[in-house]
Amino acid sequence: MGTPAPHPLAQAVPATAGPGEPVPVAFLGRTSTATLQDPVASLGRQLRNCRAWLPAGWQIVACYWDVESGGIDLEARSQGRAWEPAAAAGIPRDGGITDLLTQARSPDPSFAVVVCEDIERSARDTFNSLKLKRELNDQGIPLFATDEPAHIDGINPTTVLVRRVKQGVAEWYRLQLKEKVWNGLKEHSLAGWNLGTVPYGYTAERHPHPNPAKNADGRTKTRLAIDPVRGPIVTRIFQWRVEAGLGLPTIAARLNADPQRYPAPSPDSGWTPPGLHHLLANPKYTGYMVLGRRRRQRPTPPSEWIWSPEPTHPALVDKQTWDAAQRAGWGAPRLPDSPSIRMVVWKGEVIASTEEELLS
Repeated sequence: MGTPAPHPLAQAVPATAGPGEPVPVAFLGRTSTATLQDPVASLGRQLRNCRAWLPAGWQIVACYWDVESGGIDLEARSQGRAWEPAAAAGIPRDGGITDLLTQARSPDPSFAVVVCEDIERSARDTFNSLKLKRELNDQGIPLFATDEPAHIDGINPTTVLVRRVKQGVAEWYRLQLKEKVWNGLKEHSLAGWNLGTVPYGYTAERHPHPNPAKNADGRTKTRLAIDPVRGPIVTRIFQWRVEAGLGLPTIAARLNADPQRYPAPSPDSGWTPPGLHHLLANPKYTGYMVLGRRRRQRPTPPSEWIWSPEPTHPALVDKQTWDAAQRAGWGAPRLPDSPSIRMVVWKGEVIASTEEELLS
């Protein structure tokens, strides 16, 4: 029957490993957040599959993985802490993908090869996936995936074809999924269901989820109802701003002077100009449900907001008053590109606000 063909990696001994020496390998993994799947199970499977794929003499000496979206730019990866529960559960971790690249750039990296279960585990974005491969190649470190042919002696046409197709499919899947989720959220919002936090002045009116399976699981949907105490405060703030022309520091001082009558959203910080700006800029107070004020963690122009065709909940101000509040002295707010801090400029006065609302 002849001698079985050797594993394709058995002939590959990088310059960092001498004859007869084991080849050190770094495991690269990634999984989405726990709301989408079980990171412990997913990462455990990825690590086992990578170990099973390696030939004799090749051993994993370091594990780099993250629990985050594969659509994040390479430079912004490994910034969260969602990996901690999986690490606490026993999945070995030497760092995230940024730590892997740092080690690869060192004068004497601890590994000679990087292996992932599937190329989409490196990134679900073709540009960033190619960038990762190029950065590793520049250090003389090849990147392999366990579900594609591997040849270390130069570029193999089949490997390139398979990998490019899979990279394209991974990016297509991510974008298609985002589009479907966005369309679902849009229908949800147009039907009058609230997304994200409940604005100050309203309360959450819970309704049984219309999906039988989610209903059986105790899931609900939320509509907005007026808070009998805080609702009139919102109306008063708009009146002070539009009719009386008061500035935000003056309004904040009036509210803070009587905390029993005007309870603040946060008792610890009281009323602040940034909080008032956030309140006055919220179009949901008009009774309409509005979606899309932020996309990809960045503000979108009002012309791109999606308004429900009709009011979906009780209004605290009319649309004309809300429009006037947006023009009252500061014009359109200007926010920077950084998603970590929001800078609002009014008449040369810079006020920072970090309060965010999911998808709005």
